[in-house]
Amino acid sequence: MISLAIESREYQNFIVDRISSLVESNHSVILELDCGMGKRVLMYRLLTEIFKEKKIVVFLQTHSSLEETAKYIENEYGGLKGLAVIKSGSNSQYRKYLIENNRVILSLPIVFSNTIQKFPELSEGIEIIIINEVDQIVKRMSHRRILCVPWGRLIPNLDNAKIVGMSGTLRDDHLVLDGDQLQLRNELKTLIEFIPDSEVITIEDFIDTDIKEHIQDTEVIIQPVEDTKTARIINLLTENIEEIREKIIQEVSETSPKDSNKLRSNFYHSLPLLSVETELVEKLNRLLLLRKYVYSMPAHTYRNYLIRYGIEKSELDDLPEISGKELEVIKIAKEYQKTTILCSFLSTVESLSQRLIKENFEVFNVTGKIKNKMEILENFKMTNKQSVLIMSPVGERDIDLPHTEMIIVFDLVNSPKTVYQKMKRGRGGKVTLLFYDETSEKTKVKNVVDKIAVRYPWSLIFFIKS
Repeated sequence: MISLAIESREYQNFIVDRISSLVESNHSVILELDCGMGKRVLMYRLLTEIFKEKKIVVFLQTHSSLEETAKYIENEYGGLKGLAVIKSGSNSQYRKYLIENNRVILSLPIVFSNTIQKFPELSEGIEIIIINEVDQIVKRMSHRRILCVPWGRLIPNLDNAKIVGMSGTLRDDHLVLDGDQLQLRNELKTLIEFIPDSEVITIEDFIDTDIKEHIQDTEVIIQPVEDTKTARIINLLTENIEEIREKIIQEVSETSPKDSNKLRSNFYHSLPLLSVETELVEKLNRLLLLRKYVYSMPAHTYRNYLIRYGIEKSELDDLPEISGKELEVIKIAKEYQKTTILCSFLSTVESLSQRLIKENFEVFNVTGKIKNKMEILENFKMTNKQSVLIMSPVGERDIDLPHTEMIIVFDLVNSPKTVYQKMKRGRGGKVTLLFYDETSEKTKVKNVVDKIAVRYPWSLIFFIKS
């Protein structure tokens, strides 16, 4: 019986019925359920409808997600009888007591794994495992060990239970260095391999239900930034990167022509496998990091990094006092009542914060250093002033922002999934992706956006701003 607090949606009913059928048939389930489609609602329905007589462990990947999920169940549904939250700071005997005396356990994977290592008998009673963000159990870059700690031992230790793994997306790849072979593996195939007897439910399986009525389209504006001074530095670094890259390929070709062909076709994936002069590789990595700094940091911050690397001071005399991206952020923010900015470095958060305060915005910062994240987000939501929320990657984890009107992605990472998740934090609305025009960042953005458009076609509308 569905709780009166839950709106009945056709696609969620389809998923619940399908999970029930698969588990009854002795299968585990891997579910793809995109941002904003109600993973917490679905989880609550599984706990109270389909598995209401089962002993269940729900694994959350972060402390904040653990706390927010417990609060969600309490605030939205008035709590759940027989629910316990296992926290890392608690005594092991107390954790044992909670697991023995409650039907539903919320826990971090490592905390639960450590507990059943000490008390193995606890694993015997667990019938269902729900893994939130199941894609995060897979290492993005690994050497032989493919699963993150502690999943390699946790899944076998709970082999009597059936698994329901849920993720927003399951369409990314990860790298595995196994002996002398570098494999680019699909994360979904890896999950199927390591979750025994698993069946997959993807968005395509229920796309013909009422799901489109509940998906809010996100307008994605791909916006070039004109900044000739910054572009000149980026292009200088790119020329140096290409020179080092060619030196590496030339060095490899002298000893192994076959390997040099691999480098030319897939340079950055193949490089870790080959024996290359360490100094060249270190120089390449420093240049790549420097270029990322210029893409991502305020102009006054990366100048010293460039000088320390060896770029002549005369080359830097023409650096802008304020970067083109910072100017563009201010311009865009003035058009909206509530704007969110996602950026990679704390120095960018701090610089943007100072500049926007001078422009009379009310500014809220959320980074990994902030302890009262939820309070700050609530204040941003409730303020009536023209406001900006600025977030670092650690700060933005596990956060939805349906009240923001514009999300500005200050700089892109190379992971299509990560960028897509950033786009969807606003649950619809608008997103602007910034890049320095006439630089390598333009190519980077194009490559990422092309992959996103193919992998996640159901809720994004792209616009290229000239």
